[in-house]
Amino acid sequence: MKNIFIFDMDGTLTPSRREMTKDFEEFYSNWAKNHTFFLVSGSNLEKIKEQVPEYILNLSEGVFTCGGNQLWLNGELSYNHEFKPENDLIHFLEEKLKDSPYPVRAGNHIEDRGSMLNFSVVGRDCSLEQRLHYFEYDCESNERNNIAEEIMTKWDSLDAVIGGQISIDITPKGMNKSQVLGEVKKFFSNEKYIFIGDRTMEGGNDYPLAKIMHNQENCLVFQAGAPSAEDGFKDTQRILEELDSNG
Repeated sequence: MKNIFIFDMDGTLTPSRREMTKDFEEFYSNWAKNHTFFLVSGSNLEKIKEQVPEYILNLSEGVFTCGGNQLWLNGELSYNHEFKPENDLIHFLEEKLKDSPYPVRAGNHIEDRGSMLNFSVVGRDCSLEQRLHYFEYDCESNERNNIAEEIMTKWDSLDAVIGGQISIDITPKGMNKSQVLGEVKKFFSNEKYIFIGDRTMEGGNDYPLAKIMHNQENCLVFQAGAPSAEDGFKDTQRILEELDSNG
């Protein structure tokens, strides 16, 4: 039975919204040459290419973007699940942005990725320092989780999950990373499937895929460090080395 690996990106292969470190790139590029793997991220392909070297992406079997709602094979879009958010959802997010006590507004707060909506109070145009400051604030205030729960209460057709350090990913129910396992099995059936992510706990954007895999045979799920830890990729390296050493 062959091992088929599925990796989250931010917090798992890279620091959040930053490039893969040189040390980890050296390790992972060598590992990737001898293993079969897919990548899944809430980001679009353009953002992924800013963080993961393209030659490593080319070593993958496929790249799932926008939380599994797009699949790229050999650089070509294989499928795209579209989501057109209603005006009342946009208005709700605008109100949350206006009412949040967090003082910084860096720009790009509501990002429509075509198949998912990404919402951030501090804004995706924030600096690294602003990102880390908001993450600390959110850990204390639980702001993102509270907004996500309110979205799912108001719209029972939507999922809202915590993504990375500053944002919330919003999709129709089922249009999340849970789609990925079924798609992977279309390429590799009856194998062993291994998923590594940094937000595999309930409420995290890796949880929908982790939950499905926990309930199926021949599936393993590993948590890479604390949620959105800056060095979660070090845990990923340790996990991969232990799996290889154990055969």
